[in-house]
Amino acid sequence: MKLVVKKKFNRYILISILILVLVGIGIFGNHFSNSNSNLIHIFHQPDSYSRRYGYFTANICGTIDQHVEKVQYRLNDGQWQDLTQAGPRVPPPLFTLELRDKYLETGKNFVNLKAIPYSGSTSELNLVFDYDPTPIKLPIIQNWSDVDLDVQDGHWETFIKDGEWRVRPKIGSEDYDRVLAVSGAFAGGRRIETDLIFHVNKGDPYGFGVLPLWGGRPDDDGVLPSRGWNFSLVWYYSHYNGIGMEFSYKYGENSPAWVSAYRNIQIVPEVKYTLIIECWPEAGSDGKHICYKQRMKWFRSGETDNFDWLKLSDIEGSPLPESEYAVALVAHRTQVSYGPVKITKLEK
Repeated sequence: MKLVVKKKFNRYILISILILVLVGIGIFGNHFSNSNSNLIHIFHQPDSYSRRYGYFTANICGTIDQHVEKVQYRLNDGQWQDLTQAGPRVPPPLFTLELRDKYLETGKNFVNLKAIPYSGSTSELNLVFDYDPTPIKLPIIQNWSDVDLDVQDGHWETFIKDGEWRVRPKIGSEDYDRVLAVSGAFAGGRRIETDLIFHVNKGDPYGFGVLPLWGGRPDDDGVLPSRGWNFSLVWYYSHYNGIGMEFSYKYGENSPAWVSAYRNIQIVPEVKYTLIIECWPEAGSDGKHICYKQRMKWFRSGETDNFDWLKLSDIEGSPLPESEYAVALVAHRTQVSYGPVKITKLEK
């Protein structure tokens, strides 16, 4: 009897020890993984980037774990550089890595990210993407059904509503200037047609719309996140309680130049609106660039278009540089969704 009891007792001890060991491996194994392997989380890094130009960059967006002291990156085996998080645009835990076209190689590019925690082992993440600087061909029709999102800032997602693919800032991630590129950079006039549905604001002031000319964020090399901007804009802005247009240019920490025109029109939540936008450069008799002009219509989808064109030119207060520009969507402290976007060539 004693021998039997002893065998059972030893068996129970052995089983207990094994359970403790497995639990310990689970706890410490997960701690090791979280503190070393998951220090950097990528939201958006397309497999391929279309044409960039000037300060319109190829961006990689994600988050950095709070236990990280410093993150560094390098492009194509170049020098290691610090990746910083700052300002309302990219506050911790968010990050946006901005890569200018002059540093990109046609074809394969390699980015190494290195996260150095306050304690523990350094974590490295290696990324690969293609860059295609081929000139953009119009028309472009983006219906969001099968797309690798080209995000400039924030976290975006596609979804289906009433049988239609749409795109929006990921629910719960709404904040300052979420920007999604719809096209690569190209010169000349463009006509943009899309629709949007405003759902709810997530702060004040808030706004949402389209960037017919998106030239990125002008700033000195090595400054991340970049502090400037270069754009034309069509949107609803709660500060003016209306829809309007703007041209604005800001380099780095300098004060911005700005010109705008608004109409006091209230936007109703959960109602679909159609936007028609035309934007083009104007030249003199000598062929030299004079200014950019823009006009837009904004009306309820399915209703008669009785909206008179709202017009604006940049020469009135904020001349933009003659350049190649992308088309992008913007959501500022708001939840808004966009339907298909059609971009066609416009000759004026």
